[in-house]
Amino acid sequence: MVQQTKWVDRRWNFNFDVGLFPIIYSRLQGTIPRLRQLFDNADESKLVKSGSGWSAKEHLGHLVDLEELWWKRWLDYKYSKEEMTPADITNRRTTEANHNATPTKDLLDSFIKEREKILEAIVICDEKMLLRTSLHPRLKTPMRLVDYLYFVAEHDDHHVAIIEGFI
Repeated sequence: MVQQTKWVDRRWNFNFDVGLFPIIYSRLQGTIPRLRQLFDNADESKLVKSGSGWSAKEHLGHLVDLEELWWKRWLDYKYSKEEMTPADITNRRTTEANHNATPTKDLLDSFIKEREKILEAIVICDEKMLLRTSLHPRLKTPMRLVDYLYFVAEHDDHHVAIIEGFI
């Protein structure tokens, strides 16, 4: 099997039409049922084990942790900030959270609550808003809101694919 590219090693090309927003929105929304399907009947003992790196529950917890950053960055776009809120690339919040000790249902419920908040906020975006730009602090590249939402959907898929490997 092909080894998955590390998130920080990804290269990005944001040259697509803003008309892809409905598809990107659907992907962001679709993370909820995908995670439910993976975790609803999963063997709890498999969720806390890891050969190296994070366990499945820690990956889920990481997705929960990042919803706050995604919300802050949405606000950066909403209020026309020149540069997005930076991420903690050390992922300290996730590594210190002990997500393995948190009930899976609680992690999933937290993710759903926060994701639905973001979905409700962005569903009304018009083309002008989706074309608004802000500088991504790590990539040092301007991103339109539609690019940023694609970036978040890709991040979801990155972690969902890893979680699938545990279950």
